[in-house]
Amino acid sequence: MVTFSQNPCLIMAPMVDLSHEAYRDLVRSFGGCDLFYSEMLNSRILPSEKPGESLYLKWHDTKELILQILGNDPDLMKNAAEKLLNVNPWGIDINMGCWLKKITVHGWGLALMKDINLAQKVVESVRGAIKVPLSVKIRIGYSLDKSYLLDFVSMLEGSGVDFIVLHGRTALDGLNRPARWEYIAFVKEHLKIPVIGNGDIKSARDALSLLQQTSCDGVMVGRQALRQPWIFRDIKAALNEEPLQDPPDLKEVMITLTYLLEKYFSPIIAVKRFKVAFPWLAENLVFGHYLVKEIGRLHSMDDIRLKIEKTFADGIT
Repeated sequence: MVTFSQNPCLIMAPMVDLSHEAYRDLVRSFGGCDLFYSEMLNSRILPSEKPGESLYLKWHDTKELILQILGNDPDLMKNAAEKLLNVNPWGIDINMGCWLKKITVHGWGLALMKDINLAQKVVESVRGAIKVPLSVKIRIGYSLDKSYLLDFVSMLEGSGVDFIVLHGRTALDGLNRPARWEYIAFVKEHLKIPVIGNGDIKSARDALSLLQQTSCDGVMVGRQALRQPWIFRDIKAALNEEPLQDPPDLKEVMITLTYLLEKYFSPIIAVKRFKVAFPWLAENLVFGHYLVKEIGRLHSMDDIRLKIEKTFADGIT
């Protein structure tokens, strides 16, 4: 069984087109977190992809990286996990939490929570193939049914999962209502394996509140880590009862991300990835929507850097 240290484990969530090495390096520049998740990796496509060449298999540091696989075929999921062991990840995760229709329509992601027997076969197949830690990321499910949720997480525990990440919303909740932290507390109360809480962490104070209200073993942060890549630094300070540092120079954060993306991706892909990430950083600005619109018209990192520099110099923030 995985055991975390006395300090709660801090984890950055998996996010499509955002959980890449460039953003991980940006987070690391502020002290990082304990564990990172990769983007979800399709078990049907993975066998034909080459690490270092595929857009989704670019990394230079896997010692704190959990690679998340997506699918519902036990054999394909097993093969995907075995292939990923070649890069020595910290662990493997099975995605049973993605609620988007383009994923669930195939029976993947959160759809697996509808079929506890198939979900068990998937977990046992992957568990039997790997020795590294195995986690499963889930939501509450398709309804507010504590009895079924308990049956499902108990199955995960009994099938050899080392820890669970629970996002405190149902499928129908999407991202539109407050996370139901009481369900995280409920699951934590009934399991022996660690439970990581996820949902609505917008500040260091929120992270402490989640830990206090649920007794969970750690905190996963998603969207707020995109807005504020320094949030884990703040959470660590709050846990240690230390004063929070002032926010960093946002212009420098944006510029740094452009160079990190160029380090890992081709020029065209780097620009595309920046345009995906930039709106989150721009939320820190009063007129961030203006800069997002301007960046959207540009096609090179040099032009993007010039636009950022000029906008801040002109005080249009």
